[in-house]
Amino acid sequence: MNRKQYILTFSFILVAISVLGQTRIIEALTQKVYGARNDRDKLSAYITLADEYQSLYRDSLDKYAPEIVTLAEKSKDPIAKAGGYLAFANYYNRWGWADSALFFIEKSLQTISSIKATSLDLYFKIERSKALTLGSRLRYAEALEVLYKILPEAEKYGDAKSLGLICNTIGSISIGRQQSEESLQWINRAITLSKGNPSLIQVYAPACLNMAMAYITLGKPDSAQLFINQGLPFSRQLQNLNYIATGLRIQSSIYTDAKKYPQAEQAILEMMAVRRKTGPANIVIDDNLQLAEFYANSGQLDKAIKICKDNLNRGKLENNPTDTSYVYSNDPKVRVSYLQALMKYYKMAGRMPDYQQTMEELIAAKDTLYEANSAEAIADLQTKYEVQKKETTIIKQKLDLQTKNFLLYGSLTAAFLIAIASFIVFRNYKEKKRLEWNVMMEQEKRNATEAVKKAEENERVRIAADLHDNLGAYAASLLSNVQYINLSDNGNEFASNALEEIKKNSGAIVSQLNDTIWVLKKEALSLTSISDRIKLFIKNIGKSYPGYQIDVTEDIVTDSLLQSSHAFHLYRILQEAINNALKHSGGKQIFVNFKSVDQQWSVYVEDDGIGFDLSLLQNENGNGLQHIMQRSKECGWKADWATGLNNGGTRLSISTTN
Repeated sequence: MNRKQYILTFSFILVAISVLGQTRIIEALTQKVYGARNDRDKLSAYITLADEYQSLYRDSLDKYAPEIVTLAEKSKDPIAKAGGYLAFANYYNRWGWADSALFFIEKSLQTISSIKATSLDLYFKIERSKALTLGSRLRYAEALEVLYKILPEAEKYGDAKSLGLICNTIGSISIGRQQSEESLQWINRAITLSKGNPSLIQVYAPACLNMAMAYITLGKPDSAQLFINQGLPFSRQLQNLNYIATGLRIQSSIYTDAKKYPQAEQAILEMMAVRRKTGPANIVIDDNLQLAEFYANSGQLDKAIKICKDNLNRGKLENNPTDTSYVYSNDPKVRVSYLQALMKYYKMAGRMPDYQQTMEELIAAKDTLYEANSAEAIADLQTKYEVQKKETTIIKQKLDLQTKNFLLYGSLTAAFLIAIASFIVFRNYKEKKRLEWNVMMEQEKRNATEAVKKAEENERVRIAADLHDNLGAYAASLLSNVQYINLSDNGNEFASNALEEIKKNSGAIVSQLNDTIWVLKKEALSLTSISDRIKLFIKNIGKSYPGYQIDVTEDIVTDSLLQSSHAFHLYRILQEAINNALKHSGGKQIFVNFKSVDQQWSVYVEDDGIGFDLSLLQNENGNGLQHIMQRSKECGWKADWATGLNNGGTRLSISTTN
């Protein structure tokens, strides 16, 4: 044995000696139980002892639990009774029986429901225990619902200890939900509340451990090391064996990542020694596998192989009743776990014959496990029955056995059915409220939309009326009066020209006002109505161009509707296109065609003239072409020009883009 191995072994022996003995707190509390003079004092001592359940050997709870619940049932003090039920729930939690634990947690809550205001410390403790129990079964949503309910109550109460423990528990659940960033916020709040306060070490120690775990999951080992260096010493000061073992496991992980294998090994070995302090050897199988994995990853395959082989012994325990260090693995589930690890290590070591032999043993163990499934299922049912029977015996000792079974099972069944019914009613109530809320919000949206729409409609109608009644009347009056004005032949030539210009502009104003009012009076206009308006425009303008023939055709299968603003733009575009053809094409015929199918429409204006230079499209002052392009763009339409057609003319096409 080299010097490093000697130092490591000696250090582990010292660690083992320090943790193998009963903690001083547990010994002192046990003495209080034995020294109690009456049932009231004994129940109080039991409750205080059960608060340290994370450091108690599991079989000790088996001995104390029946008496705790018996004393709780006899007690007239609701606080003592509730504390006894909570202690019994902690006993079930140590065995992993969450449903039974929740049953007694609920009994504890019911017991203090009428005096909650005078026992808030106990109330917060019970609710936190409920959340932890739910969280242990990955029922995170229910656990958080409990914690978020009591969080504002604890804030109002001003209890730093309860508030810190609640925040730390929420942070712990966030780690389980793989929400590490969120967990840091809650855990940091717990640390801030408790740091530097000696009376709040019970909050500070686990909060530091959780903070270290959160930083490990975030890949920040330096920060994790900082908090484990604070949390682990305080955990030792509290003498909480679960905190100590958890801190050592985190510390081992940090050392392993840093390739500090001797320190990592020492932390693992100390963790296993602490774990054995709270339970029999068969509960450290996972720890043994973790130690083997550590050896394999640190290049010590022989040690990893030896751990697996040492834990694969077959036999009966009674053959060596005094040798408690000798572990047998007859359970096929346990053997499969060790054989799978051993097979992997043989392969890593290149020991292929051993690998092949282990593979054959693994196949046989899996076959045995498969065959044992039905018997195991029966054993599970039998175990559950024995557990229920044991609960009945503890709670109702003075009653007839058959009566006790009937009452207990009946009450459990009723409670279960009531819980299911309550859950269904509550879920339906929440769903109903959610639907009502959605309906209300949708109605609000519809009302708001209708209100805006109605306001726009009212404003549009008002503007049209104002234009018609005021500006339209004035423009029509102006045009009418101007026509009565005549200048003599000897009159001023400039005055005559001005008068003629006034007549022309007045007519244009009236025409454009009529077009605008026509659009504004309607919320939406069909393509057919726009075609009809164009026909009216052609009829009026045709008087000034007697040499032109303008034809309008319609290929409308299903009429398309355009909102009033778009209808106005299309009307103006077609007016501009027809005017351009009349003024610049040099032709004699103009064709206008409207086409519409399933809300997809197009309109073209074509002439038989001389065509035009498409480069004019880039000229912002060219024949109003830019106005046509701008209006089309605003409406989301496509505007295309084609020139040099079969008849030599030009075609403008306006169409929807989709």
